[in-house]
Amino acid sequence: MSFLRRSGLRRAFSCLFLTIGSTPLAAQQVDTVTKKPTVLDAAIITATRVSQVVREVPANVAVLGTQDIQRSAARTVSDFLRVIPGYTTKDHQSSVVSHPSRQAPALRGLGGTSASRTLVLLDGVPMNEPFAGWVFWPRVPLALVKQAEVVRGGGAGVWGDRALGGVINLITDDPRENSLTLAATAGSFGATRTSAVGTGRRGSVGALFAAEYFDTDGYINVPTDVRGAIDTEVDSRNTALFGKVTWDPSSNVRVFAGGNYMDDDRQNGTAMRFNATTLRDLRGGVRWLAGDGSLINASAYVGSSGYENFFANETLDRSSETPSVYQFAVPAHSLGAQLQWSKDVLRSHRLTAGTDFSLVDGEVNEDFNFNQGSFAARRRVFGEQQLVGVYLQDAISLGERFRVLASARYDRWQNQNAQRTERNLRTGATTLDTAYLDRSDSRASYSLGLRHQTTRALALRGAVYRSFRSPTLNELYKPFREAGNIITESNPGLRPESLTGFDAGIDVLLGTSFVSRLTGFYSVVDDPILEVTIANAGTTGRPIAPCGFVPAGGTCRRRDNIEEFRTTGLEAEIEGRPHRFWTLGASYMWNPTEITKAPTQPLIVGKVARGTAEHQWTALVGFDHPRIAALHVTTRFVGERWDDDLNTLHVESFTVTDVRAARNLTSNANVFLTVENVFDREYSVTRAASGFVRLGGPRFIEGGIQYRWR
Repeated sequence: MSFLRRSGLRRAFSCLFLTIGSTPLAAQQVDTVTKKPTVLDAAIITATRVSQVVREVPANVAVLGTQDIQRSAARTVSDFLRVIPGYTTKDHQSSVVSHPSRQAPALRGLGGTSASRTLVLLDGVPMNEPFAGWVFWPRVPLALVKQAEVVRGGGAGVWGDRALGGVINLITDDPRENSLTLAATAGSFGATRTSAVGTGRRGSVGALFAAEYFDTDGYINVPTDVRGAIDTEVDSRNTALFGKVTWDPSSNVRVFAGGNYMDDDRQNGTAMRFNATTLRDLRGGVRWLAGDGSLINASAYVGSSGYENFFANETLDRSSETPSVYQFAVPAHSLGAQLQWSKDVLRSHRLTAGTDFSLVDGEVNEDFNFNQGSFAARRRVFGEQQLVGVYLQDAISLGERFRVLASARYDRWQNQNAQRTERNLRTGATTLDTAYLDRSDSRASYSLGLRHQTTRALALRGAVYRSFRSPTLNELYKPFREAGNIITESNPGLRPESLTGFDAGIDVLLGTSFVSRLTGFYSVVDDPILEVTIANAGTTGRPIAPCGFVPAGGTCRRRDNIEEFRTTGLEAEIEGRPHRFWTLGASYMWNPTEITKAPTQPLIVGKVARGTAEHQWTALVGFDHPRIAALHVTTRFVGERWDDDLNTLHVESFTVTDVRAARNLTSNANVFLTVENVFDREYSVTRAASGFVRLGGPRFIEGGIQYRWR
């Protein structure tokens, strides 16, 4: 039975919901020369869980604000984040059309898996899907986001589980005025989008709401030389709603409550392949500034999701397909809360202490083994996971130039009530009934960083850290299928992953118009969970343990802990305004990631981690004149990579250029045009042993109008 249906926990959550809260961001400081917020002056909460400016934090933090969003041609939050060096999803495909299992974000080469090694937050509340760890990016309209904060590496390990490789925090607006923004667009491949974002303020009560609907007929993402009769468009239809209400009963207290809803349907490239997802959550909290200077935040959330998915096996020539798995009931539930205290003490210390916990359950009901015109077997997988952590942090000011940030955290989790059953639908006989033993484990993590403001224009920073990620219920108990007849078996014996690493960096103000940041890093991941290749089926198909029968051209993989891989890299960024109408920016990422130890899988030692590109870069040129027009051009390069652990499936590098143009019609209205992949570059994003290849998005043109009332 779901933990959310247990009366004791229902009562506990009811009590928690009365004491929940958030911390609003401080306003960004504005450079008087460039007339825009600088990255070093942006206020953040992601790295430390308390509000600080970037120039006081030793971690490498990227801050993207409203101006960055307005000059981007991206249609989703995930696509927008691609400008950050080292940010990827599993297959570099747009979240507009990719399957949810391929939308897990990754930073610094820590990708190649369906489960995210990056924690994603919406106003400080986790967005990662509770059962599988995926992130459903369409649930957050890009127009809703005011600021995105990204911490790469384990420097934000104070957030605990899922923050192994970093944290992304999406910040929505603080409702301080009455406003309404409406936008409508139309574009290539039958795409339409309508959105509304509104804020309101009356006395001590503020409100924010957002709604978006998107629909596209899609495109065929299979090359013509591979394409067969079964290949059709990948399309999507999505509805997203978000709202929150704030109440300030006094200058020292803020209470908020809100929620998020998403309904998403996708056709995944053939007539039989589709998935549908519904998500909903509620969150709320209270922030209290006590008389002694203590700041207390308490927050809680509850969420649920529903999922339906249909998979098919394809013939090698892609002339026909046969049903393989139908997931008809896939519910998941999550509940969490956190309590945090912070206070400035001894004039130079800002102490923070807190605790957080989460409860997750989920199940998968699916039919499989299709033969003689119907499914012959049914599988049910179920499990629960509990996590609780405590942490302590001290932000220390040593004079005007030195900042020290030290944190320690202890987490404990338990997996319980997990079971996998299978039965014959034709005879009713149970063919498998496995109840997995309850398991518990714990981890200690830490971070220690130092920042030295050497001169007004130069700062040095460095940090060492250790972070972790526990395996998801999906990785532990549920098998998975992908296009190309790829079957990935679960593994109930998986151990948690741990990352130990360090950063060293320099921040430089170049004159009055440019900011440059250079960061080197080195990390070792112990017991990383990889999708390890067991065997390929060949041209006829055959049984391969533990996957069962693998169709022709298919591959059997299993999620396993290998002993170690290492990710090393260099991140370089520069941005600025040489003139009040011009914006320039560039970033580069060098990131070789190598599997270094795998005693049980010696063939993969020395291989590049799946999906990792050694080189990535982005360049931006923008012109913005309020009386003429705004034009921004972004070019992005992703280097070659491998789509399997054995480095046999090569995926070539690609370069794409996006353009956004806009012009004000009145003080309240503007029209805009975006073009993704201007030169219509055809490039691969995945490759399977069967020869199946997925392509990235072709040229996409979208135009529209936006109107704002204040």
